[in-house]
Amino acid sequence: MATSNEPLQLNLGSLRSAMSLTLHTHHASRIWHGRAAAEGRPGIVGLNGYIAVMNKMKRGSEQDDPYSDWWMLRIEDKLDQTRTTLQTLREQVDQALAGVPAALSLGENLNVQPVKLPLFVNAQLGFAAVYLLADYDDIARKLILAHHTALIDRSTLERWLNEGAHALRSLFSLAQ
Repeated sequence: MATSNEPLQLNLGSLRSAMSLTLHTHHASRIWHGRAAAEGRPGIVGLNGYIAVMNKMKRGSEQDDPYSDWWMLRIEDKLDQTRTTLQTLREQVDQALAGVPAALSLGENLNVQPVKLPLFVNAQLGFAAVYLLADYDDIARKLILAHHTALIDRSTLERWLNEGAHALRSLFSLAQ
């Protein structure tokens, strides 16, 4: 037992955890990737690009950059709008799926080969968008199931999928 008055030094490293996002639909994976600019077509920021911007914005805010703070407030408002849009879509698809007869049991439709994407997120606003994309993926799976089981028509499927995708792309482009 040491009785020295020297301070105890601990050389601890930073905490790390392995994070990944599993997506089951092409709709959600396209939103993750975005689209590179090509001839005559502008690029579309995906979740990956949004996260990179949010990480930079967080660092700017930590250094008391008022511009970063202002943009983070705008992003928070847009996150709330996007969350509300996706919640409305979820309620609509749940209402459509409620039309399944009691004698019929529908299981959850999961991709046999989902894509598992590693996550490197340092900002809470980045995580909030990850949660929204995961929610959209779940909504898309339910919409596809509702269409497959004749609970909604093709135009409703496409309209609702596009509405959710537009809300997410609009959020990501704001951070651009």
